[in-house]
Amino acid sequence: MATAIKAIPTLKGKEAREFLLRAEEAERDFKGNKNKDQHPFCVMAHEILSKAGML
Repeated sequence: MATAIKAIPTLKGKEAREFLLRAEEAERDFKGNKNKDQHPFCVMAHEILSKAGML
């Protein structure tokens, strides 16, 4: 029996504008961070990619 494919929700209107503003703010904050490689998420990603043999 096949599983139905669910539609991907699309943001529109006010929600889309707010999402974009928050995404741009997060990007600006990250670009201003001098120690990107020391960020906990970057360290975790590096460990995962190393274990997977992708680095």
